[in-house]
Amino acid sequence: AFGWWIIVLACDLAATGAHSRVARHVGAEKHEAVAPTLASAAVLGLALAGLLALLYPARSFYFDLLGFARGSAEMAEGDAFLGASLLGASTLALNAVVAAAFRGIGDTRTTLWLTAGTLVINAALDPLLIWGVQGVLPGLGVAGAAWATAGSNLFGAALGAWILRRRGVSLRARPSIATILDIARIGAPISGSGVGFALVYVLLGSLISRYGPEHIAALGVGHRLEGLAYLVCVAFGVGAATMAGQHLGAGDEARAGEATAAAAKLALGAMVPFTLVLFVGAQPLFSLFSDDAAIVDAGAVYLRIQTAVLAFMALEEVYKGAFTGAGRTLAVSIVSFGFTLLRLPAAWLLAVQAGLGVDGIWIAIAGSTAIKGALLYLLWRRVSPARPGASAPPRGARLPRA
Repeated sequence: AFGWWIIVLACDLAATGAHSRVARHVGAEKHEAVAPTLASAAVLGLALAGLLALLYPARSFYFDLLGFARGSAEMAEGDAFLGASLLGASTLALNAVVAAAFRGIGDTRTTLWLTAGTLVINAALDPLLIWGVQGVLPGLGVAGAAWATAGSNLFGAALGAWILRRRGVSLRARPSIATILDIARIGAPISGSGVGFALVYVLLGSLISRYGPEHIAALGVGHRLEGLAYLVCVAFGVGAATMAGQHLGAGDEARAGEATAAAAKLALGAMVPFTLVLFVGAQPLFSLFSDDAAIVDAGAVYLRIQTAVLAFMALEEVYKGAFTGAGRTLAVSIVSFGFTLLRLPAAWLLAVQAGLGVDGIWIAIAGSTAIKGALLYLLWRRVSPARPGASAPPRGARLPRA
């Protein structure tokens, strides 16, 4: 899972920068700059995918690091899936850039339909490529799942690019080195922070496992349940990125601040029912995934602790999105990754030194979420060019460097 997450984050790097720049170009009514931005993002995405493909010969070392036995069936299947994922990463990168274009423009409905189409194609290709068709197509096993993902993303990228071209935006525009570097500057901190997030959970797993396998299972199921709330927060973050970027591009800092504040309020409101349902229904919800009483009890404790900070998770995602729209991602990523990294010593101190056991780990995770959300909110208010209450400069006025 960690290897796949790294691939996804690398493929999203160019898309993150493209989203920010496209939104600001649209806000500034510089529509002619959208196509070169997307072309530059596509070049960067393909270059990063090319670097991932170069890792193909070394993929077995990844499984050595995870402790898989050489020659085992598990390693063979993982190796096949990871290898196909590395070779097919270019389609993920292109699809991410195309989706970012629509988000930057503010057309999330088209993105939704493209995503739905991609998922349908993926579901159709999975059985064909995994098990094959007798006498027609040989089965590829787990590697077929990776190739199905690559094929469906190619479909999404091609269809999205065709729609953009019909609207006068072509990915065949001339890219520029300066734009590529700026896109990388915006996207790299966010992707790097995501890699760090995944790595922290890999390391936390070794500490959690000391207290029993039921807690590892509880964490996995808990992530799926709270993931519903997380996706809602991400959606508001995408909206904040688009609106902040467009208003800043138009030179209207006050409206960027107002739009971000509105997104935060809506996200906080959306977390109220999630908090109530997940807290009150923690045990019944876990029982849908497992009939093991130990896992259900452990999971209920985890979920109730995390639901206490869903509001702060909403703040983190919204203000992370707003800073992305403004093209200022470095400070945000330092806060986000820094306090995610602090989960490791905090979990050890609370679980081992303070004697709280696995509950101490859950508290460390929740506490860092609360701190990140609060800090990003304060950071936006203090250093953002779009802080609430800022005056709107004349249209066309020079914006602070993003």
